[in-house]
Amino acid sequence: MITAMRQIVAFGFALAIAALAAACSDPVAPTLPTPVAPTITETFTGTLTVGGNNLHPFTVNQIGGLKVTLTEVSPGAAVQLSIGTPSTATGICSPLAGLTVVAGPDAQLSGTATIAGNFCVSVADVGNLVEAVNYTITVLHS
Repeated sequence: MITAMRQIVAFGFALAIAALAAACSDPVAPTLPTPVAPTITETFTGTLTVGGNNLHPFTVNQIGGLKVTLTEVSPGAAVQLSIGTPSTATGICSPLAGLTVVAGPDAQLSGTATIAGNFCVSVADVGNLVEAVNYTITVLHS
């Protein structure tokens, strides 16, 4: 009887150690969604004034590619083009990425939207405008 009790205690002890070892192992990382190709095109136009900053919101529906192209500025000028998240408190586009660009046919900003949600693109005077300019921005996203 004592031997049987020892076997039961030993088995229970071994089971507890196995459970502890399993609990201390590294968890399996969840699989990340595969980014999809961008299929939604949005076009924004406006007039940028001297010293101005214009914001255009858009919604990304799923994780995927993102391309922003300043396709036209008239009269020609270099401007700040940024992509970010809209701030309702300040009414600005909090930039995630941006650079000074001139209009062209190729995307000036590109990457992957790693979350779905609200985003914005902004265009701003970098200090070189002497008059208002008209612009067109194309955003390609998923």
